[in-house]
Amino acid sequence: MYLFMIIVAAVMFSFQFVFNDGFRREAGSSLNASLKFTLYSSFTGLIVLLVINKLHMEVSLFSVLTACVYSAVCISLSYASIKAFSYANLSVYSVFSMIGGMILPFLYGIMCGEEFKAFRLVCCVLIALSVTMSIKKGEHSKKATKYYVLVFVLNGLTGVISKFHQSYPNLCVDSGSFMILTKITAVLFSLILLLLKKERNFSVSKKALIYSGLHSILNSVGNLLLLIALLHLPASVQYPVVTGGVIIVSTLIDIIRREKITQKELLATGIAFVATVLMAM
Repeated sequence: MYLFMIIVAAVMFSFQFVFNDGFRREAGSSLNASLKFTLYSSFTGLIVLLVINKLHMEVSLFSVLTACVYSAVCISLSYASIKAFSYANLSVYSVFSMIGGMILPFLYGIMCGEEFKAFRLVCCVLIALSVTMSIKKGEHSKKATKYYVLVFVLNGLTGVISKFHQSYPNLCVDSGSFMILTKITAVLFSLILLLLKKERNFSVSKKALIYSGLHSILNSVGNLLLLIALLHLPASVQYPVVTGGVIIVSTLIDIIRREKITQKELLATGIAFVATVLMAM
């Protein structure tokens, strides 16, 4: 059941990049735009999660403090992502985001005492190779490099923080409540930062609002599923499976849309599929 949750999350994450880029095209790539993205997407996520959790919310000092750190990372990731999209293509961004989201939680899980198996490391290398092979040709600006590095680190940190929170069951709240706390703190942080700016502009187009909402629904529910699964599966297994799953689902989406798939992309998907299956065993 928990592997099924991870697969569902991977499907959701396969679409969220598109909506993030769509918001950038509508609202721009400034700091103000990224704060508005965080504000509206977090508010949407808060409503969705409250409904899923049946308006139930637990609170603990440990979870509130962890949620604050998580939200600060997410706001920074939102800004870095929007800036990266303004300089280069979605394909390259996805590579840095997915590898960072896999490697850092994998290493943190091992550091926390999760069982180390050589074949898991091999699977990680194969998935990283697959992600790299998935890069499509397109314009690439050197200005984007610093944002790629930030995306790599920050997206990886979201997984690390999630694992950290779930590792202390006596101190933490339930998974749904923690996700609600992250949305509340993200709304508050982004709202305060927007109010501190000289030009207090909160307006966005209807399309931008829709893009932020769709991104939030996929991201919020996907991360909630991963949090629940983290209580039962090690991070060193879960996050590589998510990354491999995103590659596989993305390729299937391209096939359904009848887009041209190269032999290199099919090979990359095949490698990801084999490595993901082995990792999940």
